[in-house]
Amino acid sequence: MEKRWILREADEGLVSLLSDKLQVPPLLARILVLRGLKEPEAASRFISSSLRFDLPSPFLMAGMERAAERLVRALESNELICIWGDYDVDGTTGTAALVSFLKEIGGKSIYYVPHRIDEGYGLNPGGIKQLCSQGVRVVVTVDCGISNYREVELAQSLGMDVVIVDHHEPPQDLPPAVAILNPHRADCPFPDKGLSGAGLAFYLIIGLRAKLREVGWFTHSGTPDIRCYLDIVALGTIADMVPLKGVNRILARRGLAELGGSTRPGVLALKQVARISTAEVGVGQVAFQLGPRINAAGRMDAGLKVVEMLTTDSREVAFRIAQELDEHNHERQAMEARVLEEALSQVDADTALRDRSSIVLGREGWHPGVLGIVASRIVERFHRPTVVIGFDQGKGKGSARSIRGFHMVEGLQQCADLLEGFGGHEYAGGLSIKQEKFPVFLDRFEQVAKACLAPEDLIPVLEVDAQLDFAQIELSLARQIDSLQPFGIGNPEPLFITKAVEVSERRIFSNVSRLRLRQGGRTLNAVAFGPQFGVSDNESGGEISSKLDTPNSTLLLGTKIDVVYRLSKNEWNGTFAVELRIVDVRVSAEH
Repeated sequence: MEKRWILREADEGLVSLLSDKLQVPPLLARILVLRGLKEPEAASRFISSSLRFDLPSPFLMAGMERAAERLVRALESNELICIWGDYDVDGTTGTAALVSFLKEIGGKSIYYVPHRIDEGYGLNPGGIKQLCSQGVRVVVTVDCGISNYREVELAQSLGMDVVIVDHHEPPQDLPPAVAILNPHRADCPFPDKGLSGAGLAFYLIIGLRAKLREVGWFTHSGTPDIRCYLDIVALGTIADMVPLKGVNRILARRGLAELGGSTRPGVLALKQVARISTAEVGVGQVAFQLGPRINAAGRMDAGLKVVEMLTTDSREVAFRIAQELDEHNHERQAMEARVLEEALSQVDADTALRDRSSIVLGREGWHPGVLGIVASRIVERFHRPTVVIGFDQGKGKGSARSIRGFHMVEGLQQCADLLEGFGGHEYAGGLSIKQEKFPVFLDRFEQVAKACLAPEDLIPVLEVDAQLDFAQIELSLARQIDSLQPFGIGNPEPLFITKAVEVSERRIFSNVSRLRLRQGGRTLNAVAFGPQFGVSDNESGGEISSKLDTPNSTLLLGTKIDVVYRLSKNEWNGTFAVELRIVDVRVSAEH
């Protein structure tokens, strides 16, 4: 799709002030201001991101006091605690972190991860009854539970207390749990609402450790260093695609360092099967290599394998499970490709798509484990709120993905009378529906989307941070931008634009186009990745305009182009140089 390029405007007074106060270049100050960091203190904290000084207190979170106190009583009484995690990446990693911590401090715990196909999302009566028969007295949910009113009631009637740890939008009537940790609660003063399930689990660990310290639990054993769990927490935080700002950014930044040097057998095995040999692990490697393999377990088989892999002390067991996850990931990729092809066929057959503000697709036999990924691919291609549903004997399970300007859960709420159930957050959701109601839902959802979205909202936007001339681009600039990492949703890698650039050299390889671009006597290397060059979306994470390699290419030698790009450092034989990673191009007005 054609994209709108928007050069973002920043208050130059604030840019100058920030540059002077922090002693950073004006361009770096501009990027900070555009990220909403207009006060020198906030901008300084963003750059430093200290665990000790910049994380808000866990006891600012509603329910934390009660949750920690209940778990302290359970530990003191040697009660059996069960961590009930969701099968997705932040549920399994958050569960693994809690299980590992309870094991380290001498707690008595087990874990339960429901099977996506056999049991579905969240708490279920069968699992609760099974835990009761095993003697469980406290159930802690991770990344689920906020919509399970009846199941929490059942657990209480069987003599079990429930602590809910969930970041999904809460319903109007909260479950009758002992404590609910969810920053989206109307009465929760916690300043950061964007935590993943894994991040919330880590916050429970922080709160529980503080309470245990108060009662003298660590008098003889020493207080545990909970930073060692940040490798797991970073996996869940980054792979769950939550905004990498605020608390998430701090957890991810420190967690990536822990991931690089982790000695955890499960992490080592996962890196091995993903062919990550370097000590340094970046956001892209988590998002496109490690995360999909973790998610594949819950999508294609059983998410509990992930918890076992991340909590085992055996390298042999960890590697065996990691290999299974790798196989599941290959299965997931093949199934995803088939469902995506079938879904795109439905889109192609919809001659009215240009006039629609949403896409709703459904088919018998689509595997629910890949529907979220397929919905994301369709949103990337057509930039419309998308719902993809798989039907089985009249019952449908679906995943939904959204765009800026359309709150998915609020949209589904307006279709609630047609649904058996739904949940999620602003940009993603899940739902269940009877097949007979699908046609009505399709029309209703379209009405809701059309009422919310203007025609320009359906055109994807590239928000550019600054316009540069090649004379301004040096290796030092790329290094300064690196200080703003990790990049991701909420903290995107800065985009730049340079106009009237001449294509002086172009070499096409199987998976990449390498270019030499010239402006004003300065020539720079550039690289363009993308599916049209043979790179899988799953592995590259690349974003590249489809017009780069079409017969009417804008990249013919001698052509003058305007180019949007990111800066990167390229190493060759020990020498570093700055390089452009192209995102989009247009023929320049000067051509």
